[in-house]
Amino acid sequence: MLFFSKLNAQDTHYGSQQFGTRTALLSGAILGGIDDNSMVFYNPGGLGLLENTSLSVNANAYRIENIKIFNALGDRADFKSSNLGTVPLLAGGMIKLKDPKWKLGYGFMAPTDFSFKGIARVDGDYDVIEEAESPGLEELVGESSLTSKLSEVLFAFGAGRVISENFSVGASALFTVRSQTYNRNYSAYIFLNDVEESLVGGNLSQNVDYYNIRMALKLGAIYKMESWSFGATFTTPSLNIGGQGTVASNIAARNVKFNGVDRQSGVATDRQAELKTKFKSPLQIGVGVNYDQGKSFLGLSVNYYSGLDSYEIMDVVARTFVRPADLAPELSSDQFLSVRGGARSVVNVALGYEYRLKDHLSLLASVRNDMSYYDKDKTGADNGGIKTTVSSWDLLHFTAGAIFKRENSSLSLGLLYSTGTKDDYEQKGNLNNPTEGSLLKGATTITEAKYSSIGLLLGYTYFFKKF
Repeated sequence: MLFFSKLNAQDTHYGSQQFGTRTALLSGAILGGIDDNSMVFYNPGGLGLLENTSLSVNANAYRIENIKIFNALGDRADFKSSNLGTVPLLAGGMIKLKDPKWKLGYGFMAPTDFSFKGIARVDGDYDVIEEAESPGLEELVGESSLTSKLSEVLFAFGAGRVISENFSVGASALFTVRSQTYNRNYSAYIFLNDVEESLVGGNLSQNVDYYNIRMALKLGAIYKMESWSFGATFTTPSLNIGGQGTVASNIAARNVKFNGVDRQSGVATDRQAELKTKFKSPLQIGVGVNYDQGKSFLGLSVNYYSGLDSYEIMDVVARTFVRPADLAPELSSDQFLSVRGGARSVVNVALGYEYRLKDHLSLLASVRNDMSYYDKDKTGADNGGIKTTVSSWDLLHFTAGAIFKRENSSLSLGLLYSTGTKDDYEQKGNLNNPTEGSLLKGATTITEAKYSSIGLLLGYTYFFKKF
C-alpha cells in the first residue's frame, strides 16, 4: 500500500495539497515523471515508466495553522482561527499485470481540508439613533461568529502504457467527494434612551450543509531523454454525479425602521432540505520538465486552471421569506438561500531541487505559488445569497528536507512553511461605525487578512522485492 502525505489547504485553492513523500518535498514539480505511485494523480503517463510495481510509503505531517482577519466586527474585534494537529494519512497502491508494458495504479487522497472558526464581539456606546428620538449615545452589543469545515476525498484509478523506450502515455479517472458545513451568526442590539429603554436590533444566521460527488478524466504523456524528461497533462472539466444538501437562513428584526417612519418587527426565514447539488472543477492543463544528471535533480511544473461561470450549487425553490408578508412582499427565499460557485482562471508554478549528497542521502528544497480562484462577482453574495468561502488570498509554499536511503527503504524528513496576506479583504458584518440600517447585517468593509502555517513532514518508504 502507498500512503500519501497531505499539507495545509485553503477553500479557494487548487494546489495546497501535495502527495507522496518525495513529491511533497519537491512541491509537485515532477510532471516529467518520477518513480513514485503519486503519478496516478500528477501525470498518469508516468505510470508506465515505474520500475517498482509495489512499494509502501508512510507519511505524516504535523502543522500549526493561523488565520487572522482584522477588524471583522469592529476596531480590535478580529476573527482569529488557529489549528494544531496531525495531518491524516492517505493510501494507494499498484496492481501488477502480466504485460510489463501496462501499469495500473490507484490512490486515495484529500485535495482539500479546510477548517475555520472565528468569533468577535463589540460592546460600547455609539451614536446610532437620531437625537430627536434618542438623545445621546446608545449602548450597543454586537457579536459575530463564523465556522466553516470543508473537505474533499479523491479516489484516482489510472493506467499507463509504454509506447517506446522513451515515451509513455496514460489516463486516470478522478472521483471526488466534497462535503461542507458552513455556519454564520450575527447579532446587534441597542437600547434607546427613552423612558422604556426600548430594545432595537436583530440577528442573522446562515447555515449550509451539503455533499457532492463529481468525476474528471486526466490524460498524460511523458517523453524521456538521457538527462531530460518532459511531461504534459490535460484534465477535463468535471462531470457532476450528484449529491444532497440543506440550506437555511433566518433574519429577525425588533423595532427597526424599514420605511424610515414607523418601527416594526418581523422575521425572514426559510429552510430547504434534500436539495440536489452540483459542484464544478475546471479544465486543467499542465506542463513540466525534469533535469536529472545524477547528482542533481531539477523539476519545474506549470498548471493552468480555466475559469468557471457562476452557477448554483443547490437547487433552491422560491418561497415566502418575509413575515408578515406585507413587510417586504417582493422578497423570496431563493434570493437569500442562493449558494453560488464560480472561479477565475489561475496559473500555479512549482520549482523543486534535489541534490544527492551521497548514495544514501539527498537534500531537497522547493517553492510554489498557490493562487486563489475566488471571484467576488461570481459568488452572488452581494445579491443576498450566502458566501461560503473564507479565503481569497494568494499563498506561497516553501519546503526543505532530506531523504535517507537504504537498500529497500527510505526515510523522509521535511519542514513546511506557507504564508499569505491580502490587504483588500472584503469583510461583511462590520459595526465599526454602526447605523440603524446596519443593525441587521452590519456593513461591508475592506480590511486585512493574514495566513501562516508551519509543519513537519515525516515519511517512510519500503520497496517490496516481490508483489
